[in-house]
Amino acid sequence: MRRACWWGFPLMLSAAMTAAAPPSMAAPRASGAAAVSAAPATTALPPALERALDRKDPLALADSTLPRLADLDSVQRARVAERMAGWELGRRVAAWAFLQVGTPYRLGPLGEEAPPDTDPLIEFQTTDCAVLNLVSAALAHAGEAGGERAAMAIVNYRGGVVSYATRLHFTTDRLDSSPYYRDITEKVGGRACRRRAVILNRKADGGRWIPIDWSKPREVVYLPRALGSLFANLYDRGRLPAATGVAFVQLSSMDGLDVVHESMLWRGRTFLHASSRTGRVVTMPWTEFLAGPGRRYDGFVLFEYR
Repeated sequence: MRRACWWGFPLMLSAAMTAAAPPSMAAPRASGAAAVSAAPATTALPPALERALDRKDPLALADSTLPRLADLDSVQRARVAERMAGWELGRRVAAWAFLQVGTPYRLGPLGEEAPPDTDPLIEFQTTDCAVLNLVSAALAHAGEAGGERAAMAIVNYRGGVVSYATRLHFTTDRLDSSPYYRDITEKVGGRACRRRAVILNRKADGGRWIPIDWSKPREVVYLPRALGSLFANLYDRGRLPAATGVAFVQLSSMDGLDVVHESMLWRGRTFLHASSRTGRVVTMPWTEFLAGPGRRYDGFVLFEYR
């Protein structure tokens, strides 16, 4: 169960709303495969994908005529990881994200493989806005973490303990708790930042977004939307990482919530996200997004991959 990426309208899955969280389970320390994988393992990568990797440009992997992440078996994913082993971390995260362009959108595709959320711990056939970032970060760290599943446990669960109750359901809590992310909003924006105090998972009427015994006061520091037009310049001046996570603040939706959507921005210019509106992962110029769908947001929380 996960908060939706719905262009600024929080939407919750109804499944398991009243179920108790399952006992904690440690994540297996073995490399995980996609939940749906019918193709036999093969060591060879398609030549076109090999050539794209030779360019050492993550954006080259956005070409949807190339095999997509969901097309690769576990051995091929390991081969891609080997090819990118010398790349800087943010470039690896971006490469795995661009390999998901075209992936169908499905709200909340990941779970704990046990009630109340029996969805797989990691899979590649579908995604949503948060899962796009989670999968990309997990795959970038799979080698040192001991496998894809182990890396997903680290990026998406408090203390690496896999359970519904310990999942990092809220983006800013993930930025505070996961060693693979870091909030850089204030570092980038300085005195231009604005602030809004919230209590994550606690509504004004006493209700909760997620049916777990957890809430957290959080000051959400964000950059106002008007500064989004400066991101390309900030990247050119070395003030934004090449791969920057962008989460979206909507002030009218902050009753127990922090952000309502998240994405990746490449070199301050190319916007990548899982879109519920188009039904798939798409890229577009950042300026085009700001002038169109992005107008409904009030600001941005920025984060880096580490």
